[in-house]
Amino acid sequence: MSDDGAGSPPQHPSGNGVKDDSILDRHPALLSRLVLEHAPMALVALDVHGKVTWANPSFLALLGSVKERLIGKPLTDIMRMVSWLPVPYESDAELATQQWQRIWLASEGIESSRMVLMSEMTPEPAPSGVARMLAFVDLRAGQAGEFPPFSDPHTGLASQWVFEDRLRHAIERADRHDQRLAVLLIRLDRADDVRQVYGEPVMQALLPQISRRLTSTLRSEDSIAYLGGDRWGVLIEHPVSPESLQSAALRCLEAMEAPFTLGRPPLLLTLSIGIAMFPDNGSSPEQLMESAGQALVKARPGGHAFFDQGLKRQLSQRMALRHCLQEALLCPDRHFDVVYQPQVDLENGCCVGVEALVRWRHPKQGVLQPDAFLPMVAEMAQMVRLDRWVIEQVIAQHQRWQSEGSPLAGLRISINLDASLLEQAVFDGRPLDRFLRQSSGELNWLSLEVDGKVLSEQAEVHGLLLRRLSRMGVRLVVDNLGGAPVDLIRLAMLPVSHGKIGRELVHGLADSSSFARQALSALSQCLKALQLESVMVGVETAEQLTAARNKGLDQVQGNLLGLPMAAGELAKWLGRYPDLQVLSKP
Repeated sequence: MSDDGAGSPPQHPSGNGVKDDSILDRHPALLSRLVLEHAPMALVALDVHGKVTWANPSFLALLGSVKERLIGKPLTDIMRMVSWLPVPYESDAELATQQWQRIWLASEGIESSRMVLMSEMTPEPAPSGVARMLAFVDLRAGQAGEFPPFSDPHTGLASQWVFEDRLRHAIERADRHDQRLAVLLIRLDRADDVRQVYGEPVMQALLPQISRRLTSTLRSEDSIAYLGGDRWGVLIEHPVSPESLQSAALRCLEAMEAPFTLGRPPLLLTLSIGIAMFPDNGSSPEQLMESAGQALVKARPGGHAFFDQGLKRQLSQRMALRHCLQEALLCPDRHFDVVYQPQVDLENGCCVGVEALVRWRHPKQGVLQPDAFLPMVAEMAQMVRLDRWVIEQVIAQHQRWQSEGSPLAGLRISINLDASLLEQAVFDGRPLDRFLRQSSGELNWLSLEVDGKVLSEQAEVHGLLLRRLSRMGVRLVVDNLGGAPVDLIRLAMLPVSHGKIGRELVHGLADSSSFARQALSALSQCLKALQLESVMVGVETAEQLTAARNKGLDQVQGNLLGLPMAAGELAKWLGRYPDLQVLSKP
């Protein structure tokens, strides 16, 4: 297939238009070219990069362009297509296997968008330089195209064209911000049976009612459109999680429980829902809709299915875990423990403090680490309840050490707080400082750790509370430095005394790249310049401990120095070290 195939067809050697059988017999490629040039379908060939290598006159006419403006350019730069829903030709078995799709087509060469059929017809084997061949059939040949409708006339919802446009822009936003989004493809179950029994007028009356029910269950920021063929599309943007998507799907299914009263007897209808997520199940609108369609095939009537079937099993397990956690939070004394991990001063090697950490005693899975359940506690908006319990346990433990005359009473105890506890009146109408004052006397042994990113973003909102806490003797620690970006200069204006370098940066010290070491050095110098003491957590190897010493950090914490222990174990462990010196001096 030559690159100049879009030009005029070659003349017959006889010169009078009479077919010369001997020439065509000797040159079958000439016959193939004549067929392609004069085919009623618009044909275009693309290379592996999606650039046009050849187009027949019908394709040029379809776009209202000339070959010089097409050859060598990506097809997506020339024309814009919206295509999701396959339209098989049931009367023609051969065409049905080609998966024709009804699409909207737009380009600079035509005044307005038009509807066409498109199919991929790449021959086997494909000619050299050709990766794909597409065929187009103009559904309204000879008629002026119309702009695609912005709303569906039957349901009043956004049209497929608008939905595709919103989805394309949403994918671009999600990609820029490294976020997820999802598409729910919804189908009315047994729609053909309803048509046969009650007729098309009843179905046309049902569609807007179903659309209103779906719209009322979704958030105002979610986009819903009627895609035709008794199907709806829903676009859900950030925040997106498997749990939130399942919840949205269940609300849509529940919206159909009330009967529709158009006929006698009332109609009971159900929906099926397929769910696909970006970028996991597709990176383009077409791929995402195809994945949602495949999920819809798996969904049972009145049910929903994810493209990734493993998600449903994970969700079932998470729901069981959530239910168990909810019961545990109602009686924290029976289900949670507080353990303490030593913090060691690098200058003298002595244990100068501990961090209080919470553990959940799961009835079947055993003792769970905070990462396994704290995110779920936050989702349930129960961090205030759990953190309050931890604070009460720590205050009670410190008072016991004091009454026993234990040297552990001289240790500082750090508690990691969720930022929600800085809000006013979260403790039964009391702010955090009043709750602490009423729960304990002296508080110069207490340190409160707050995530650095949250603290820097909310510095002005919580500045007054933080200053009141500081005046009470409570030390404030900026947690998780080296993870998300924080404004250290802004934090230095607050009454903070320590900066805690997070595990993410510490674990990066094992990489061959020098980035983590350079970042640790810069962060250490910055903390010293701001007169903030530094604590490095997650120290698990001798290499990490050496790095902390070399960078001039003040304190370290990690399993290399001491595991998290119950209060009794901690007392026995520290009892083996005179003057609490657990680390030899450098």
